[in-house]
Amino acid sequence: MRKLLLSSSALVAAASISSYAVADVSVTGGFEWKYIQKAADLTSVDGDDFGTDNEIVISFSNKTDSGLTIGGKMELGNYNDDTANTTAVIDESVLTIAGGFGSFRLGNEDSMHETFGITEVDLIDEEGDGRVANNTISANAGEQGSTDTNKIAYITPAMGGFKAGISVEDSGTGTAATDMTAMGASYTMPMAGGSLVVKYNQSTLDGTTDTDSTNMGAQLNMGAMSIIVASMTRETGTTRDEEGTGFSIKYDMGGGMTVAASTTEVEDTGTTAAGENEKYTSNIGEVVYTVAPGLKAKVTYTDYEYKDGGGAAGNDDSGQITQLTISASF
Repeated sequence: MRKLLLSSSALVAAASISSYAVADVSVTGGFEWKYIQKAADLTSVDGDDFGTDNEIVISFSNKTDSGLTIGGKMELGNYNDDTANTTAVIDESVLTIAGGFGSFRLGNEDSMHETFGITEVDLIDEEGDGRVANNTISANAGEQGSTDTNKIAYITPAMGGFKAGISVEDSGTGTAATDMTAMGASYTMPMAGGSLVVKYNQSTLDGTTDTDSTNMGAQLNMGAMSIIVASMTRETGTTRDEEGTGFSIKYDMGGGMTVAASTTEVEDTGTTAAGENEKYTSNIGEVVYTVAPGLKAKVTYTDYEYKDGGGAAGNDDSGQITQLTISASF
């Protein structure tokens, strides 16, 4: 009897283990080391620095008998460079439930305007940013203000190339609460042997004064070449009224090498003094070479100019950023 009981317990335990083992688990990651050299008019940002940008992503996926796909993702990151000397332990942590109805995302994940966002620097691996720490103007023509904070999001299933989604995040109780609602859509179509993707998104951040932003653009992929055009707006009462445009192109040279370039102009007519608006422009060129599978070397050059628009000429800046990046992925 004791032997039978032990055998039965072992069978139950084995069955339990096998039921947990049906989930697919993947671990991916990327590690980057950077050398950044700035030649700037402002002595406070002129000079060079080392940086790192590392992350590990653990993902789980399981399909139920009813046809639902249950997924979980946790992203751990460590970021340290001259523009953000911080360390993030857990960047994203989210539960996904998907089926014929579309998918729900519950937890710490991108806002929906980032999911459907598009910006010219999407074709640039390591875009340079010439803004100093206290500049609030955008550095590109993409989506604005996305966060990884706790939220609920829904994405429709693909319908003839069309998808859409909405996300809602609640910062909690209190007078300083800042809730955000974001939505977006995309449409993909074949074109001349390639594809064209058109995206639009918008968001509203509640606060003492609401911040409304929009972003739209298109990406054309044709053979070895990709092109993006993008635009954005961001408005906060009478203190911020930004408009930005951007363009980029990328070409695969073959042999593991790609070249890319982008140009951006963002102007804030809500921040004006002495007839001058706050303005940021940048031009970026980049070469990426695949040394071996999973190992890349990148050289990125950024030429930028910033106008304060607040009457403080001492905050104006212009310069060049040269960055060498060695990245490994697995």
